[in-house]
Amino acid sequence: MFHRIRRRAKEPSEAQRRFVEMAAKMQGQVPSAVERAWAERDRERSESAVVVDDFLPTELRVPSHDQVDGMMMPWKQPLVLDGEMAACAECGAYRDWLILSTRGEIWLRCRAGHQQRETRIDTAWYNRHSGPADATHATFEDCLRHLGH
Repeated sequence: MFHRIRRRAKEPSEAQRRFVEMAAKMQGQVPSAVERAWAERDRERSESAVVVDDFLPTELRVPSHDQVDGMMMPWKQPLVLDGEMAACAECGAYRDWLILSTRGEIWLRCRAGHQQRETRIDTAWYNRHSGPADATHATFEDCLRHLGH
């Protein structure tokens, strides 16, 4: 019925051929003005790249767990573990404890200075019940003074 006229594909013109050749030659090249702008930007960045220690000042840094020998917290009320109240084995005190966490072991220290290892408390319990550290001390005695013992 209707016949379409088939058009023959035209050959590219001379200008189109030159453009394709020139584009192939320029592939990957950057204009000199752009290279100068990039170099200037890199120079400015390197001049302004002053190393700034944005970490906390020394007096606000807290040592990590592997840098301290242990942690302790006060426990004023009676300490109930597994349904029974913990008491000092030597003097019978049952309140006003210091709970010490030292490398996986938990120790209880009464007001009189007696210490006993507590196996019913683990490090996870200590971490759940202790608040953030308010001070660090160089010696055990300094920490005891800080906590009033």
